[in-house]
Amino acid sequence: MMKKIIIFSLIVNFAFAQKVNLETLTQKGLDQNRDLALALKRVDLQKALVNTAYEVPKTKIDYSFGNIQTPNVWDYSLSAIQNVELPKVFKLRKAYNESLVKIGESEVSVLRNEYRMNVSTFYYALYSLNKLKTVLEKENLKLSEIEKVYKRRFEEGESDILESSNVRLRILENEMKIAKINQQENEILAQLKILLNISDIPELDFQNAAAVLVKTYDGNPRLGWQKSMIESSKSMLETEKSKLLPSINLGVLNQSMAGSWRQFVGMVGVEMPIFTKAQKSRVEASKINVLIQESELEKIVHQIDNEVISLRGSLLNIENQIEMLNKQLLPSSEKVMEISHKKYMAAQITYYDWYLAYNQNLTYKSELISLEKERNVKISTIKYLTGNE
Repeated sequence: MMKKIIIFSLIVNFAFAQKVNLETLTQKGLDQNRDLALALKRVDLQKALVNTAYEVPKTKIDYSFGNIQTPNVWDYSLSAIQNVELPKVFKLRKAYNESLVKIGESEVSVLRNEYRMNVSTFYYALYSLNKLKTVLEKENLKLSEIEKVYKRRFEEGESDILESSNVRLRILENEMKIAKINQQENEILAQLKILLNISDIPELDFQNAAAVLVKTYDGNPRLGWQKSMIESSKSMLETEKSKLLPSINLGVLNQSMAGSWRQFVGMVGVEMPIFTKAQKSRVEASKINVLIQESELEKIVHQIDNEVISLRGSLLNIENQIEMLNKQLLPSSEKVMEISHKKYMAAQITYYDWYLAYNQNLTYKSELISLEKERNVKISTIKYLTGNE
């Protein structure tokens, strides 16, 4: 039994020790997101209201008792009248209620998409900070080794304290940058905890965003939501038109005569909309609303198209810069840095000359991290705009 418990504990610890990628992190937050849960509840509410389209007005029942036929005989009458709409009206109402369900479902998709974008923004911000901190920490390890050499040389009288102090100053500068990065990380983690609705952020598995091939914008939830709005406005238009249709009154009358049952009367009536000016105005307003929603869709498509084209252009430029850094600038800078380091350690160049090469190399590394972050965010934005997650 004890062995089983130990094995189970190891499995649990291993599960919690595993790093979490962006997709898993986002899903973890979606499962606990309150806004999304409320949106789903609103969809359930609207689904429950679909069949209210078949609502029928209350049945009117009248009962009369008294001297109806003759002064000295008590008679009574009982009538029941029911107003019903045409079958077409019920179908149109149901179609409108179902369109409201689709709007709610589209709203859920929009919230999911926005949530994914928000989480990815924090994730890639943390990723870039983590990479920059790692670079600075590695640089400080190298600088510490140089500092030890110059301290030993100073102690042996081969150099003055200035060389060791200069390297120490550079280490302190990097430590100050690392401290600032730690502060930024803590601020982002605090915001991410609120967004995910969790108390602790698991260890993250950082990966660059995969390139996305955009063929269509139909996956954008915002477009789906707007299309649902158009369908709903069209259903509303048909519903308003149906109010100009007549409705039917059906009834039955049972009346006594001279104290006995003698009359059974069936009644059929029609309610006709005669004063229709106001309702026709509502129909015209509904037509205008359809045009507005269709224009809104065109505007959104145009906006997404322009944003995606702009992002693609920026992304291409960023990828060209990253390629230049990886294939040309950084390799060349590394060679210069290697030569400068050897010459500096051999006292063939001054600290200033070494610092120029060192600072240039560090600048290229920092620029690469910054460009990779920008690339990741732009790819995430394209996925957000096109729904190609």
